[in-house]
Amino acid sequence: MNRINKIWLVSIFANLIMFIIFMNYLGITINDFLKLSKITTLMRIPNIAYISELIEPTIQTIAIAYVGTILGIIFSIILGILASRNMTINRIVYEISRVIIMIARVIPDIVWAFLLIPAVGLGAAQGIFAIAIHSTGMIGRFFAESIEEIDPKPLEALETCGATYFQKLIYGVFPQVMPSFVNYVMYAFDHNIRVAIILGMFGVGGLGFQFIIKFRVFEYDNVFAILLLIFIILLGVEKISSYIRKKILVEN
Repeated sequence: MNRINKIWLVSIFANLIMFIIFMNYLGITINDFLKLSKITTLMRIPNIAYISELIEPTIQTIAIAYVGTILGIIFSIILGILASRNMTINRIVYEISRVIIMIARVIPDIVWAFLLIPAVGLGAAQGIFAIAIHSTGMIGRFFAESIEEIDPKPLEALETCGATYFQKLIYGVFPQVMPSFVNYVMYAFDHNIRVAIILGMFGVGGLGFQFIIKFRVFEYDNVFAILLLIFIILLGVEKISSYIRKKILVEN
């Protein structure tokens, strides 16, 4: 048995032990898994007619995700440039930008939403800003790393020609990072649609809010209609994102 196989076996065994320890610590037993079958008692045929009443909540959910993503893109471009070693202004700006990106990224969207309640209250603004902050950290990190991995030769050529800092960004950096940047943005928007739905359950509005209302009054046929609509929306966004990413990869 070679060294790599031994490492795999040790890793699998160690994770299995940790899994058993944590299951025991949390008090999870086989009976808890068997209880999952009870979810079938909630299943109903979706009330398709109810979907026509969900047009406004659907638009609201997509709008919250879209506006939050756009704001995140704007801030992530600025911070991503400043947080890249090869394009930052100076070391202090680099470190500050890195810290801002890290804080925005490591705190989950839903936590940001709760932290924003004292400032903006419950509603669409809460969801938009929560998504924007987390998207800034998520996209900004990938953008900064992409800039650091670019080919330096175009930048050197532009510098030789006397190009300014912004000209180097426009003609030397952006053309190289644009494919990966668009890929990150599409992934972020796909993720943010899901986040907007979840945040809706906590007062932001949209489909998530409608889901909670119908679930609390035991209208399970309407609940499954909402779930069906959510599935269709997420599938559509995923297909569109996949098409755009493939188109960009082919062109580049």
